[in-house]
Amino acid sequence: MTISPVNDEEMQQGTLSRADQRCRWRRRDRRSGSGNVLMLHGAGVAADMTWEPMLPHLTAWRTFLMPDLRGMGETRDPDGEERAFSLEQVVDDVAALLDTHDIPQCDVIGYSFGGLVAMRLKQRLGARIGRTMLLEPALLEREDHATMLRVRDGYADAAARIREAATPQAGIVAFLDLIAPHRSRNPRAERMMVTRLARRPLGFANALDCVTHAVRRLDREALLAAQRDVTSVVGGKSLAAMQAYHAELERRRADWTYRVLPGTDHSLPFQKPRRLAALLQEAAVTS
Repeated sequence: MTISPVNDEEMQQGTLSRADQRCRWRRRDRRSGSGNVLMLHGAGVAADMTWEPMLPHLTAWRTFLMPDLRGMGETRDPDGEERAFSLEQVVDDVAALLDTHDIPQCDVIGYSFGGLVAMRLKQRLGARIGRTMLLEPALLEREDHATMLRVRDGYADAAARIREAATPQAGIVAFLDLIAPHRSRNPRAERMMVTRLARRPLGFANALDCVTHAVRRLDREALLAAQRDVTSVVGGKSLAAMQAYHAELERRRADWTYRVLPGTDHSLPFQKPRRLAALLQEAAVTS
């Protein structure tokens, strides 16, 4: 573990060794703010690239715990191989990190795949998880579950193309076409997105398959029933079906707040980190 004091905060990073995984984590502790927040990134990306641009603008919390999830960042199998993994294994890793860091209660921010992990963690740990902030979470892309199951076949195909092709680019673009069909096709922005997701292509493919398996087997209504004090954020350029479903969740539930982040798609943490941080700050203060 390394510790680096920076101004009014202390940054630590280290690795939690588990039987089948070496879980990399980063933690920031500040003198200001209160409480703890667990930050869970999306498939194909790591904690640092997802959250670092937002951290200067998040002042509501004192402690920030940011793990790299399985298949991503610096978290790896002990022998370095890329292996398939399940949602329950990822949740086990995160719960073990909370125990190791002696965090008895925390809020959680989950992006995409991390949003699904956050919801399952809340279902398992109950009151230990406080406010939940979901950024375009997996499993809540569409209200109609049968349609979502059909769409997941496309994600499974994208994962197969990432594994089998000479380069992962075509499979990554197929994923982006499914999750962000209305995104800007600016060549520079497209290149940045593909490069971001190609750092560990096999880990990314395994994460896509992990979500597909979870979508097929999880009881979504039971998962939603376990959630409390939720704020969800969807990009203004994201799927209309996703926007409509989150608006419906807000209408049905007094403890669910839905926000739109204009001018963004599924890459919202990378597109408008400061504005997104302001929405999360608002959720932390008003919940």
